[in-house]
Formats: sequence, C-alpha cells, structure tokens
Amino acid sequence: MRIGDFWRYSILAGLAVIAMLIAVACGSEGKSGPIVLIEQDWDGQTVTTAVVRILLEEEMGLEVVQKFAAADSAAMFAGLESGDFHFACCNWPSFSAAFVEEFVDTKGTVERLGPNGILGTSHWYIPRYVIEGDPDRDIEPVAPNLRTYKDMNQYKELFATADTGAKGRFLDHTPAWDYRNQERLDVLGVEFEVVYAGSEAAAFAELDAAYKRGDPFILVVWTPHWSVAKYDLVPVELPPHQEGCYVAGMDLSVAKFDCGFPIDDVAKLAWPKLKEEFPKAYKFLRDFKMTNDQLNAMVLAKVDGGKTDEQVAREWINANKDVWESWIP
Repeated sequence: MRIGDFWRYSILAGLAVIAMLIAVACGSEGKSGPIVLIEQDWDGQTVTTAVVRILLEEEMGLEVVQKFAAADSAAMFAGLESGDFHFACCNWPSFSAAFVEEFVDTKGTVERLGPNGILGTSHWYIPRYVIEGDPDRDIEPVAPNLRTYKDMNQYKELFATADTGAKGRFLDHTPAWDYRNQERLDVLGVEFEVVYAGSEAAAFAELDAAYKRGDPFILVVWTPHWSVAKYDLVPVELPPHQEGCYVAGMDLSVAKFDCGFPIDDVAKLAWPKLKEEFPKAYKFLRDFKMTNDQLNAMVLAKVDGGKTDEQVAREWINANKDVWESWIP
C-alpha cells in the first residue's frame, strides 16, 4: 500500500469511528429535527404541554418547538398525519369524533398513544348562591328551585339581559368549539339565548365579575377546569348522554340534542413515525399521564396566581419528581 493510500484510509476509518460514536451517543433521536408539540387555545392544554416540553428538553436533552393548531381541528389532524406536528397531549374524542374516525380509526395516519389520565366532561353551571343564597355576602336565594333544565324557564327573567330580550342569557365561549348549546336549549324547550364571549379568557373574566357582584349567570364549563375549583358552582341537571347525541362534527340532520355531554377519556395523539424518529421521546410521551386534580391545581395557580405556563409547570415538576421520573427512558 502506498503512503498516500494509507493516510487516506486511516482518515476515512477515523471519520467512520467518530460518526459511529456520535450515533451511539445520540441514537436516532432527533434525526428529523426538533420534536413539534401542538399548542392550543385553552389553559389546561397549554399547561400540560409546558410540562411535556420542559421534561423533554431538560431531562432528555431534546430540541422541542411548539406550534399552534386550533383545538381538535382539521388542521391539527392533517398536521399530525403529515408530520408537521408530532404530538398532541389533550384530544377530547367527542369534540373531534369525525376526525378521529377518519385519521385514527380508518386511515391509521394518526396514532393514538392512549389516555393522558384526564377524564373530561362538560356541564351547564350556575353559582350556588343563586339557589341557596350566601349569608356571608348578604345574597338572597333568587332561584331556590333551579335544579334541572326543566326549571330554567321559571327563572329566565333573572338571567335576561338587554341583548337577549325576554330570553335568559346563556354564556358560551366561542362557536369554534362546537358545543351546539343553542340547539340543545331549543330542543329541550329552554327559552335562553346563547351569547359568545369570544374566548375562554373572556368568558371567565365575565364569570369572575358576575360572581364578585353576586349576579345570576349560567355558562358551559368543561372539567377539569380551574373555575370549578375556585368558585362554588352547581351543575344544572341535563338528560344523560346516549348514542346518537351530538358530538362535534356530527351530521346535524341526524344528531339528537335532547341530552347532555359525554364523558371523554382524553387522549394523546401522535405522528405515526414518532416511534421511528424519536424512540425515547415516544416512550416518554406514551407513559406521560396527569390527573384531574393535578391539572386543576396547576391551572388555578396560573389563572388565580397570575403565573405563566412555564412557572406553574416548573413548580409542578420540582414538587413531583416521584411522579414523572418513571416516564423518562
């Protein structure tokens, strides 16, 4: 072998060894770039995503970015299918039933990673002082018999405002969330009109102001939610959810609206190639779970304590190593 060949082969062999060592050190993790977490438009989701991001970055050394997609939207499922997004922490199946059927169950182009530990549902809520009064605040009971949807018309004038005329005012968040509360009210014969606040933040700012004044109000709230932990709210009884009752995206011509809301086993969704491209992150995300109480406490600390997602996520991580340590591969 000539001297030049010897040195050329030696250099190539050395480079190969270096490449192998890098591969061993890093594995195949991150070969597609950063992990892309979906960020949505409600506090429980953004707080949960912050916990996931911090653990991926600081405990697993991975690069992570967050990108917005409206909650349980077509864009979210299409992005998970294409790989533009890699992980969604908090899918409520009843709010995206048609998309789950198409992308997860039929095409198999979005992977279900299992439940995230949260059991979610929704209710129509009123403050307890409307029914029972509040002696400490000198509030008299104004609707003592309001228990179910059948009782609402008896008290509609209490809830009426200038923008609803003779009808009671029913506060909702945004039409994009597809609750279809007006259809439920109409079919159940309840003479209330839905008014949209425009966002979660706007709806609960209105709730907070009304609660401080001791005014009557009724609005839809999903649980777990910080407001149920902070305020003394009572659900109005609705007929039970059953097969054929409306869920988001359902054909309106065949849907039933004379019923309440389903109980959702909130799910984690992923890009189908996540396991191949990010095997360690896949295992972590598969094992990651929260509880209703954990999430309620974090979101209440954010909203009531004026903290950021980052702050409450770090506080939870610092206090709960015994919970999350087993998730880390």
